[in-house]
Amino acid sequence: MTFLQISQEHQYLTIIQKWYEGSFPPDERRNFNDLLQLLPCPEMHLCALIDQDHLVGFIIYWQWADAVFVEHFAIDPEQRGKQFGQRALNQLLRRESPYFILEVERPEDEISRSRIRFYERQGFYLNSFDYAQPPYQRGNLPIPMRLMSIPAIIEQDEFEGFSQLIKERVYERFY
Repeated sequence: MTFLQISQEHQYLTIIQKWYEGSFPPDERRNFNDLLQLLPCPEMHLCALIDQDHLVGFIIYWQWADAVFVEHFAIDPEQRGKQFGQRALNQLLRRESPYFILEVERPEDEISRSRIRFYERQGFYLNSFDYAQPPYQRGNLPIPMRLMSIPAIIEQDEFEGFSQLIKERVYERFY
């Protein structure tokens, strides 16, 4: 699997937009045009996931010295169940970083519990601290979620530090 970083207009963006908007509710994602404005940002990586010359998904992650934060990750709905997601995460986890962090919906229904189990099989831990995804647009409400990470975040102070880092560098910075 290849991570093809997209940092400017690209032919794959049309299908990635379809998957992005189809996989995430409007309040859990940016307006796609706003996302395109971030493509030149050196910390943000929007990568097309390529397998044998075919686009099979995408991942959006932020890389800093102290953590990699996965903002969005989706596989082509017609390709799910073929281990592309597992292979993409395994490749991401080869990057040099002390922490890998992502947001998930709280385990309140079978879909969210299944998603959490998928990430747990990849080595992520569901952290026990309360977390709210900051809103993508100023004036909207935060969304109750959970953070998963490798390794587990055990200390409350450390968890709050990562939560603040994500809030400042991924969300509020772009209002």
